[in-house]
Amino acid sequence: MKKLIIVPIDDSLNSHQALKYACTVAKETDADIVLINVQPSYHSTPNIHRFISSAAIQEYIQETAEEILEKAIQTINNQEVHLEKVIRTGIPKVEITNLAKERNASHIIMGTRGLGAVKSAVIGSVSLGVLQLATCPVTMVP
Repeated sequence: MKKLIIVPIDDSLNSHQALKYACTVAKETDADIVLINVQPSYHSTPNIHRFISSAAIQEYIQETAEEILEKAIQTINNQEVHLEKVIRTGIPKVEITNLAKERNASHIIMGTRGLGAVKSAVIGSVSLGVLQLATCPVTMVP
């Protein structure tokens, strides 16, 4: 069975660096890469459906995630690695680790810091959460 590397992408420089590193690892180990972008779930926001339809919310989530993933793919300059894109909504650390479990990933490679509120942290809250929840090896890329 072919190895699979999960790479969370949030449009931060760290996530783009992680993708570049993941491409190197994937080439060396003959692995495929699954890019995941996790968007917030707006359905739990009180009264949002009074102002915006579910379809409009879903369209916004899809468009935003696609833009982020495409931008990341452009940063690797068409390297010869098989990439798959996954878009999820919810809590990033949970969705990333759930995908890794569902797909029996051999590895998660991610940036140490993303676009969270506390940008000066040594390690981001999502990164820390993934480290705590993951059932496969996790590599952090600064």
